[in-house]
Formats: sequence, C-alpha cells, structure tokens
Amino acid sequence: MSDNQAEHDYLAGLLELFSDDPDRARVVSGLVPRDAFSGEMARDVYDAVCGALAAEKSPTMSDLVSQPCYPACKDLVVDLILRSRSSRFGYSLGVDRYGWQIRSSWKRRLVADAASDLQAAVNDPEASSADIMAATKAVQDAASNVENAERMDTLMDAVDEWSRMTETPVVATGFAPVDRLGGGGLPVGGMFVVAAPPSVGKSALALQLVLGALEYDQGLNVVWCLGEMRKEALARRAICHWSTRGTMHKVTMSAADQRTDLARGAGYNLAAAVGDRLSLVSPPLTIQKIEQAVIEKKARVVVIDYVQLVELDGAQDRRAEIDGIVKRLRRLSLEHEVATVCVSNIAKGVSGDTRIGAIGKESSELDFAADILLLGVPDQDEDQNGLRHVRWSCKKNRHGPCEDIVTTFDGRLQTFTDAQASRDAAFDDWGAM
Repeated sequence: MSDNQAEHDYLAGLLELFSDDPDRARVVSGLVPRDAFSGEMARDVYDAVCGALAAEKSPTMSDLVSQPCYPACKDLVVDLILRSRSSRFGYSLGVDRYGWQIRSSWKRRLVADAASDLQAAVNDPEASSADIMAATKAVQDAASNVENAERMDTLMDAVDEWSRMTETPVVATGFAPVDRLGGGGLPVGGMFVVAAPPSVGKSALALQLVLGALEYDQGLNVVWCLGEMRKEALARRAICHWSTRGTMHKVTMSAADQRTDLARGAGYNLAAAVGDRLSLVSPPLTIQKIEQAVIEKKARVVVIDYVQLVELDGAQDRRAEIDGIVKRLRRLSLEHEVATVCVSNIAKGVSGDTRIGAIGKESSELDFAADILLLGVPDQDEDQNGLRHVRWSCKKNRHGPCEDIVTTFDGRLQTFTDAQASRDAAFDDWGAM
C-alpha cells in the first residue's frame, strides 16, 4: 500500500466515523499529526474534519462544509465519501492500521530528511563543527522516534480486510475443472498440490495451468522451480501444449524433438506471448532461492516441481526436512500472497482409496498443509490414439466440495482435457470473460 493510498484510506475512515461515531473519530484523529500527510489537500481534509469535531459534540456535514479550509479540499472530500459509502464500514474498521502506517512513513521521512541535512552540512566548507554536531543530533533524534516494532493486528483488521475483499483472491487458469475447485482459480495464499505416480502428467498439468493463467492475465508473473527437469525439456513440453491453443498447428513431442519449422513457430509464438513473465529457478532448490525469486519477480504464482527435491539446511532427518520445507512454503504463500502449486511424488502403495495423510512421499505434512490436493489415478493403458484417462481424485478442498476431475491426457501434446467436455470446449474462452 502506497503512502498516498494509506492517507486516503485513513481519511475515508475518519469521514465515516465523523458521521457514525464522533467520539471514536476524535480518538482516531489523534493517531496522525497534521505534518504526516504528504499532500496539502489531504492536510486540508484533516483540518476540516478536526475543526468540525472540535466545534460540535455531534457534528454534521454542514459543520464540515463551514470550515475555512473546506473549499480547497471539497473535491477530495466528496471522492472519499463516495468511496466509503460504496463499501459500508470498508474503511473505518481499518483506520487504526492506516494511521499507524502514515505515522511510521512520516517518521522514516524525517530520518531521511535529517540525514540529507547532515550530508549537506558535512559537504559545506563553511559549516562549523557546531552545525555538523547539531545536524548529527537531529539525525539521532529522528531515528529514536522511528517505530521499529511491527504493529500487532487485531480482529478489527481481519474483519476490515474481509469486508473490503469482494471475493477470495484466485489466479484463474482457464482449465474449468480446476478453476471450479478453487472458486475461480488457484487460491492465492494457499497451496495447490498435484500428487501422482511417475509419468502420469503431474508436471504437464501444472504447466498447463500456469500457461493458461499467463495467457489470461497479461500482467501475471510466475516462478517455476526446476527440481530435475532440464530447461530444454520444460521448453519442449510448453511448446507442445501451447500449440494446442488458438489456431496454431499442433506440435507433438516428436516434432519438438526434431525442431521442425512448425515447432519453431510455436516456440516463437510462446516466447512472444509469455516473454520474461515465467522465471525459472534452477537446482539445487532451496527455500531461500525460491523466496528471493518470488520477491524479485513480484510473482503471483510459484510452482515447485517437485517438493521432495527442495533442500532445507539443519534438518535432522528426511521427514523433518520435508516437514520444514512444507511449513516454509506455506508461510511463503501467506506472506507474499502467492498461489503455490506443489508437484509431489506419492508414497508406496497409494491408490485412489488412500486417505489424506498417507499420500505425500516421505511426509504427511504436505497432505495436511494443502488447500486443495489432487491425486492422479491413471488408467493402466493408453487407447489406440495414444490417449490415457486420468482421474484426479480430490482428496482435500478447503474452498468447496471435493469433486473428482476426470481428464484425458494426450502425452504427445502434453495436454489434459476435460473428459466430460468436448475437446474444443476443454478450455474457457478467455475472450468472453
């Protein structure tokens, strides 16, 4: 949240309280000094509200309008009132948090300004030692007032965030069966787990979801963590799947291996569409590398392919290592507000009837941490066209009912389709959304 947005949110909340709860408005107005506002118009709004609160026990809008500074900030007041009226209680609940942020930013600005004055004094040949000492003391005084401790959130903050959120944030993928499970897409701040035996298409499904999300949202950034797959192999799979979208000629894995002209064309088309929005983290995979990439790229989605190949320093044994990795990934998802897709191998003896807690290989932590967990159960054989049916058994879903997904996997094109829909209708029509 920018300083300017925090200021406007704070003032919108103050205006809500001005009408609904003047006593609390007086308390809230004391959270932020006038000088903490970065804009003159915001200061005028603050002065007008405080002036009306001081003049009347139960002020009305006419008391606000009569304030000398009101004409200069009328447009901003009207805009803030309209914003607050469109979302009842959407700002007053969080006003303490906004005030704390404004005050903290202001105190940091004071330190920066004092440091700048000190630098100027040091560089000024005419400055006396007393001038430099005074400037140094000003830096120390400003620094001592900085609020280093984090403000502790309250239930009011939680309700405020909930009330201002129109819906649970998700990243839409365009693959309708998966999007339905997550209430519209991959849950942001949550973990979407794809578990299956080898060669079922775990990575292919994750790649399909990511490419669909990138196609839909042109501002989306994704981080893909390569555990054992080579970059060339990922590119080959991505090109084959991408060629099934739009009006391109389909490129098989064999054609991609041979680097045919059609395959090269699909590759260039893919590169032009996705560009640098899909970033790769190469092995060895560590939590530190993954988190650094998420922060640097401002990623909204991160794919771990696969979880059992991530390393964690200081683990006592393999189970403790996997448990620690999953907990760190869970925290990363929440702190950085990303949708985390975890590709996972499964434990020995796992079948479609296996219950949650016994699916993930080497640890049960991933089963319990997952928001959505899909277990791939393939048919034994491919049909005459090289297609294989894969049932993705939904073992867990925090966002709705556990509905299985029946798909058809075309390994030649690295593409899953909804077995209950026609091939042409397997993907949502993004243009109609």
